[in-house]
Amino acid sequence: MNFNQMRAFHAVAVEGGFSAAAKSLGVTQPAVTVQIRGLEAELGVRLFLRRGQGAVPTEAGERLLAHVRAVMLLMDRTEAAVASDPAMAGGLVRLGLSTPATIMGLAKRFADAHPAVELRLSTGNTGQLIEDVLACRVDLIAASHIEPDPRLAGVVLGRQRLALLVPAADPLARSGDPLPLDALAGLPVLLREPSSVTRQVFLRAAEAIGLSPRLAASLGSREMIREATAAGLGYGIVFDGETGHDPRLAHRPLTAAGPAAELLAADVRLSCLPELAGIGVVAAFLALAEGVLRRTGRPVSTA
Repeated sequence: MNFNQMRAFHAVAVEGGFSAAAKSLGVTQPAVTVQIRGLEAELGVRLFLRRGQGAVPTEAGERLLAHVRAVMLLMDRTEAAVASDPAMAGGLVRLGLSTPATIMGLAKRFADAHPAVELRLSTGNTGQLIEDVLACRVDLIAASHIEPDPRLAGVVLGRQRLALLVPAADPLARSGDPLPLDALAGLPVLLREPSSVTRQVFLRAAEAIGLSPRLAASLGSREMIREATAAGLGYGIVFDGETGHDPRLAHRPLTAAGPAAELLAADVRLSCLPELAGIGVVAAFLALAEGVLRRTGRPVSTA
């Protein structure tokens, strides 16, 4: 594999297609196609599948991407060091988020410190994001975890607790005081999809106190939870960093007695592949988060 092949492969994987890759590299699309075909012939495997106007890596392509991404990040760091540019001369960091509110302040700090680096943000639930970072579709993830994933390295940004979203006109909205978890007995609740950490945390705590929740609906995003709550379909279960500012809604922190109290919370972790933790923009983002934690002694999400 030569440098041009590696650069073309990385661009197609990151940009999601041959045309977009050519534009980012400042070359023609046929030039990118030639490099990818040559690389596929050299390796004896197909690296991309066409999807409409885009392209997605095959299983072999995803395995190769993990190694190529590490090399590209190392090159970014080397170029910055040679140029003696502490703000970095350019580059891209792809950040996957399950709880955007907990990371936006840190993203702003990073953008201010490294204005030449492009931040590319995407969202998903924790399970999806772990798959994305393992396949090098993103460089870092900020996601809620019940337990740390041993395949990843990173730092704990803070801790989130569950809250109940209620319609603003609902009697439960008359107080903002914490609400005991057992007060939800018989009430219709709205939960995220089965793979969601929010859902898993809620059901784990409910089981601990012997509560059998009445599930009104499972929904695929926090935005759907908010809309369904506002429409009166049920009461939304979210983390306290996801309540938002919507005049149609109020929220109540959820509490429980004894050991069940800690079951209502989960850590938010900034994670990456261990082999990328010390390289380029990934290392810079992690160092910024760790610096904020050391300086303030508070979770990043409130710093």
